Amino acid sequence: MSVVPVRNASFQAAVVLLAVFLCGFLVWTASADTAAPRTHAGPRPTQDDAGQPPEVEGSFEGVTTPPTAQSPAATPGPKVPTLLQSKTGRTDPGKWVALTFDDGPWNTYTPQVLGILKQYGIKATFCVVGNQAKALPGQIREIVAQGHTLCNHTMSHDTEMPARTPEEMRAQMQQTLDAIHAAVPGVPVPWYRAPGGMWSVQVQEVAASLEMRSLGWTVDTLDWRKPGVDKMMQTVHSQLGPGGVILMHDGGGDRTQSVECLRRLIPELLAQGYQFTVPV
Repeated sequence: MSVVPVRNASFQAAVVLLAVFLCGFLVWTASADTAAPRTHAGPRPTQDDAGQPPEVEGSFEGVTTPPTAQSPAATPGPKVPTLLQSKTGRTDPGKWVALTFDDGPWNTYTPQVLGILKQYGIKATFCVVGNQAKALPGQIREIVAQGHTLCNHTMSHDTEMPARTPEEMRAQMQQTLDAIHAAVPGVPVPWYRAPGGMWSVQVQEVAASLEMRSLGWTVDTLDWRKPGVDKMMQTVHSQLGPGGVILMHDGGGDRTQSVECLRRLIPELLAQGYQFTVPV
């Protein structure tokens, strides 16, 4: 009979301890719930189905407080077209034609070309090689001073641009821009032309990322082959139409024939009613 009270006392003590533990656990859980809101359940996404970036880590459900006001984002500028342009771009009436010169500047021939253009009051586009611009900054300054347009023709006249990585493409273009701007800080360079006409979509996209449009041509004089002035004139007359862009060279080698062709070409085209412009 004396054993029963001992068992009852032990049982009662165990019940009391269990009750104290449960109460403490409930109090701790309640305080934790009020200390911080719950974050989203599940793993953080890397990208949703619409291609949007993941939500900011630590965002919460049920937030009703408006976000802190922020300054409006800067309005992005107009997107630079990536398509290859091979016409003057003039839409007003007239027989418009554009002259473009590649591979310069060149000590011997660029001043002669500039002199002929100045004689007739004509503006042209010069697609300059970065190494040449770096070596002859005075020629770049003279081209700009006479009101002509500049075009990027890569740093080293790289004819394998489509085979390059995007980083290599960008370096060729950016280094050329740097060489031009070292001669004439801040001058616009609105155009890029691929050496050898080696175009690709990616080349054009990289050029556009540097705010340059891609400039082609409709008339290739092939003057770099030195076919003779008569042959070059025949090529122009057979390929040219209103809105055409003529490709010639003021650098890259002996351009004696190119200069002589230009002397003959301008007055003939003027006599045919052509007006000279730059691509727009």
